[in-house]
Amino acid sequence: MKARWHMLVPVLALGFQVLPPLLLLFLAWAAYAARWGWLQPCERPASLLVLGCSAVVSLLLGSFGTYGLLTRARLRTAVVLIVACCLPVLFAGAMYLHGLLIFLGWV
Repeated sequence: MKARWHMLVPVLALGFQVLPPLLLLFLAWAAYAARWGWLQPCERPASLLVLGCSAVVSLLLGSFGTYGLLTRARLRTAVVLIVACCLPVLFAGAMYLHGLLIFLGWV
């Protein structure tokens, strides 16, 4: 059986994009909607960590998936998967990085 990791990485990368908004939502709920608000001092560093890790992982997975498709898949299949999976992942990674830089006040 031929290894098809180059077809699986873009789909998994797109599936990963559900995780960062859920983590940020959980952090906001734990810090502000909970009765005691005991996570408020930890909310900013945890949000920065989630945004930074999400940006790095998204950009790496999107780039790795694009490279794998361009070097190992047929052109038609590569174009469809790049447009459907890799470009949204790379865009999301760029938005996470932009959000991190805005949050840090560097932009």
